[in-house]
Amino acid sequence: MLPLLRTSGLVRRPVVYRDIRLGVAADVLFDRAIRRLVGLEVACGDGKERFLPFPACEVRDGTIAVESALVLLEGNLDFYRLDGCTFSQLRETPVLVGEVDAGTLADLLVSPDGEVARIVAAREDGSRELEAGAVTLGNQGLRPAV
Repeated sequence: MLPLLRTSGLVRRPVVYRDIRLGVAADVLFDRAIRRLVGLEVACGDGKERFLPFPACEVRDGTIAVESALVLLEGNLDFYRLDGCTFSQLRETPVLVGEVDAGTLADLLVSPDGEVARIVAAREDGSRELEAGAVTLGNQGLRPAV
């Protein structure tokens, strides 16, 4: 089984084509149901923000690699923001297991294909990982993708 990726670890990671730095991941976008990571908001070196579809990149040690700069889409961020939510919007959202307060959202752990597998809930006494299917995030129940 491949290791899970920490959403918080993707933010501020350089986006590169070979050895050329194209920009940095500014935020992570999830679908509306918070089941799947759909892409990254990338702050590019030319001062523009672009959308990077998650399937079009490879997460490597310390970088997010792309096969071409052309996969960074210009002008599509509003569409994805309206039809989903960003990690920065989700952070510190209340987490419930059943009706029990489990803390606030600290991180989302995703599989290499982008499926949300676990969430990290933070409390004053520490944090813990929870299965996504057993959790309600704010008023949104997280269920495994089918």
